[in-house]
Amino acid sequence: MMKWLTKLLNTPSTDPLALELSKILEFTPEKIELYYQAFCHSSIEEPKYGNNERLEFLGDSILGTVITEYLFHKLPNKDEGILTDIKSKLVSRKTLNKLAKEFKIDTFVATNLGGKVPVSILGNAFEALIAAIYLDKGETFCRNFIIQQIILKHFSLEKLEKEISSYKKHFINWTQKNTKSFHFKLLNESGESHKKSFEIALILEENTLAKAISTSKKKAEEKAAKIACESLKI
Repeated sequence: MMKWLTKLLNTPSTDPLALELSKILEFTPEKIELYYQAFCHSSIEEPKYGNNERLEFLGDSILGTVITEYLFHKLPNKDEGILTDIKSKLVSRKTLNKLAKEFKIDTFVATNLGGKVPVSILGNAFEALIAAIYLDKGETFCRNFIIQQIILKHFSLEKLEKEISSYKKHFINWTQKNTKSFHFKLLNESGESHKKSFEIALILEENTLAKAISTSKKKAEEKAAKIACESLKI
């Protein structure tokens, strides 16, 4: 086969993964091996291009840096606490898993786990995808992709600022601002070791404000805090 024809048949534009990704990402990948690696879970033995763990590590750092810089310049009048809160919502596991579904990562990820792929693996693959874009297209292109195709397309900074990611944290902030004392109290613990149930009370100024039951103390505290916030309308 002539060399020019061999090269043509092996160009990224004819690769099936490149063709599918170009529809979703709105650009054509060039170093397609990076994208195959980004979607390869560590459960795959002897992968052709390697698994995505290193790319995930790099993508996590890139996302954090770009988002931090974007928020710093976009919200010049917001203090460090608000910026940190918005950033944490943008890079949370919940957000990354959701973005992975938006970008149809589930149709590309390769694992050897059998059955349904855990959503956390999809979020990790999304971070690896960001690293692949960075290594393929460069820093400026990747930064613009994160801002245009992720932040501006999928989020409202105003809504994120108002969104309550943790009712416990929200309640604690309210008590600090209003100089209120509070504590959580374990009322009851029941069930076998593998299936325990915890009842927690939230005490505000020596008065029981809310009670909640869940499978862990942390979850019960979060539920009680939510009830408290709704009761106090904060």
